[in-house]
Amino acid sequence: MNLDFAVDRLYEVGWTPADDAELERLPDGRRVPTVSCVKREFGRAGLDLSIQHTPKFRCYRATWMAADQSHRDAPAGTVVAACEREAAVYALAQLHAARSEQPAAMA
Repeated sequence: MNLDFAVDRLYEVGWTPADDAELERLPDGRRVPTVSCVKREFGRAGLDLSIQHTPKFRCYRATWMAADQSHRDAPAGTVVAACEREAAVYALAQLHAARSEQPAAMA
């Protein structure tokens, strides 16, 4: 995977930049959220996002889970990427995909 794939996936799941979002611009002109912006979005969803570097495997692992018992039905997951930014963007894409798959009563 690479950053372009993660950004493509983010846009495929319907993500659009909010007016107040902290964004970066890629060389091709697309806007993507910064790592801190992604972490805030997970926090607003009631999730803790952790991004850890794993030097042994030369990768970054982004893991998210419910921040507390009140959000225990929230989606949890893990993605692996080559850099922190790629991991954050792909994790956000996975979060948006999971939200779109939830029944309307749970969303």
